[in-house]
Amino acid sequence: MIGQIAISSAVNAECSGRFAKPSARGWNSSFHAKLFPNQDTKIGALAQSYKGLLNVKTPFDLYLYTRLIWELQPRTILELGSLQGGSGLWFADQMSVLCENKGEVHSFDIHTECIHVDANHPMLTFHKIDLLDLATFDEHLLENLPHPWIAVDDAHVQIFSTFDYLEKFLVSGDYYVIEDDPMRADSEIIDGLQLIEKSGFLIDTYYTDAFGTNFTCAPNAWLRKS
Repeated sequence: MIGQIAISSAVNAECSGRFAKPSARGWNSSFHAKLFPNQDTKIGALAQSYKGLLNVKTPFDLYLYTRLIWELQPRTILELGSLQGGSGLWFADQMSVLCENKGEVHSFDIHTECIHVDANHPMLTFHKIDLLDLATFDEHLLENLPHPWIAVDDAHVQIFSTFDYLEKFLVSGDYYVIEDDPMRADSEIIDGLQLIEKSGFLIDTYYTDAFGTNFTCAPNAWLRKS
């Protein structure tokens, strides 16, 4: 039986040592959130739909985003990578239920023709951009979006160049989550996270370790700007 102390520690957002430097964290994982014990489980978890649209996020990470939206009360969520629009729609619905103040979801992708007509919500806007050409971002839009932000990179295109571009628009307390790519834990990822550390970001272990060390599709990559 899980003890009350262990449960209290897991749910306590004010726990000591919550924020960690990327350079001080190892890459051990209890179990990567996208490495499932069999193919059926993997397909079932990743082929989830939301209101009939693909929302390719693990059940664990969906819960973590719900927790972060409730805790942070973001005014803006930026999503890189739209697919059918299912995850953007999910983010908008979560904000409408969990946030006291009205927020905005902005989802960016080059393949906007793939966005389904049913991915429609008054708080959700899709934008066509090419992440290989960061000048296609609308800087005026980014400069005027209300904070706090949650920025989610699920596009997997020059992730650290994109971070370097967007970082200048983030303020203290904003979050930047890099999905999937950090599971590689290769030299590009490790070196990139050390550069992110120099930009004043820390890993929020309240999210990376909620289900066990780095049990998330974004190991060491739930990042908060100091």
